[in-house]
Amino acid sequence: MIKIYNFLTKYGNLLALTVSIIILIIFFININSGFNELGFDTNTDLAEVLRQKDHPEINFFNFALKAAIVMTVIAALAWLLFGIVGLFLNPKGSLKFIISFVIIVVLFLIFYNMAPTEGTGKLGELIADYNLTKPTLFGVIPIKFISAGLSTMLSLFGLSILTLILSEIISFFK
Repeated sequence: MIKIYNFLTKYGNLLALTVSIIILIIFFININSGFNELGFDTNTDLAEVLRQKDHPEINFFNFALKAAIVMTVIAALAWLLFGIVGLFLNPKGSLKFIISFVIIVVLFLIFYNMAPTEGTGKLGELIADYNLTKPTLFGVIPIKFISAGLSTMLSLFGLSILTLILSEIISFFK
């Protein structure tokens, strides 16, 4: 287990970049062949095609969706696994992990409770069309869950940019 951890610590970024490039190449080949098979070109408005009653089945985007879902699940499992391994290998250093996890959960819960359940315009139509305001099996309201996830991600992105800028300013004056 430690060998895998050391390998991914050393070559993890290269491995992730390589897998991403391979998936992108496959995705673009898949899209290009799908467009050619249906007689479309890159200027074709797919939204207009889908509005027609007898439109062809467009499923050449499915690979990218499935690959994104699989990669997200793998990343989440790896994050949990290496986080748990890190808790046992470095108990003193795991305090940062625990604090960051608690901050993410608290941010998500705050954004979940602040999220609206209705929308206007196209968003309102989508919410109504897909019944995103009704609670699911666990009592989660999908539209609030989506909104909270996006808000949490954006706030963490902003926090990381701010931290990057502050660390560069601090290192400049050292």
